[in-house]
Amino acid sequence: MKRVLIAGATGYLGRYVVTSLKDQGFYTKALVRDPDKLNQPGKFLEPSVAEDVDEVAIGDLTKPGTLKHICDDVDYVFSSVGITGKIDGLTFDDVDYQGNVNLLKEAEQGGVDKFMYIHVCIDDDWKEPGPLIKAKKRFVEDLVASSVDHIVIRPTGYFSDLTQFLNMAKKGRAYVIGDGKMRMNPIHGEDLGRYCIQCFSKLNQTIDIGGPEILTYEQIAQLAFDVLCQKEHITHIPTGLLKPVSVGLKWSNKHYYGLYRFFMNVMTHNVIAPVYGKHKIRDYFNEMI
Repeated sequence: MKRVLIAGATGYLGRYVVTSLKDQGFYTKALVRDPDKLNQPGKFLEPSVAEDVDEVAIGDLTKPGTLKHICDDVDYVFSSVGITGKIDGLTFDDVDYQGNVNLLKEAEQGGVDKFMYIHVCIDDDWKEPGPLIKAKKRFVEDLVASSVDHIVIRPTGYFSDLTQFLNMAKKGRAYVIGDGKMRMNPIHGEDLGRYCIQCFSKLNQTIDIGGPEILTYEQIAQLAFDVLCQKEHITHIPTGLLKPVSVGLKWSNKHYYGLYRFFMNVMTHNVIAPVYGKHKIRDYFNEMI
């Protein structure tokens, strides 16, 4: 029985990875800061996973002293750790980069066979990617250069991210950037979790993956209104109007600038990857109502 350490076990994807690992006969060791969260469901319909966790390790990736020997008894490491909200003043470099580096060092010292990292599906033509993507790319470079075999998964986007379209529709108006014609195929956490487990059989690969539906951002907004049985009201925001926002955030708030640049790049580019999974966006929206 292979033993897997899951960092990010209480996050959107991490919960589904835990359940998929358990379903397929793996030994699960969850690395968490707050073990109580394992008993609670996620806010985007993710399951509680306490019953699927064989072992709980309490630690914080930003505090290397809490990670000592945490990988000594595991075969694989999975990490989806990163920050999207502001947490205790920590930066993307603190968590997305250095936090994962701290875990990688333990994986190397513990003789781990494989390290799977959840990155982002990005294109080289993304202008000014911002500190969030830069931190993730730096870690991937370190991972690839390490002594541990790597698997880098680059999903297009999560269903949980689409909840913002539903929330906007509930308020009566949705906003899209530009003409709203850029396309993406986001993936449900359950589908992505299952796919990640399949990829543990791979070696030293970077893999892009998305869900079964390819839709424009405008179509996603329309779908949100349709599910709510409301008349659609969609406002298109010219990209030129948002440039001053980017400049202002760059000099005033590095954290929100990183999130903003990621958001703008996603909304103004096609983010499409090989399709996988069975979950549909309409069904997810209906469940979230």
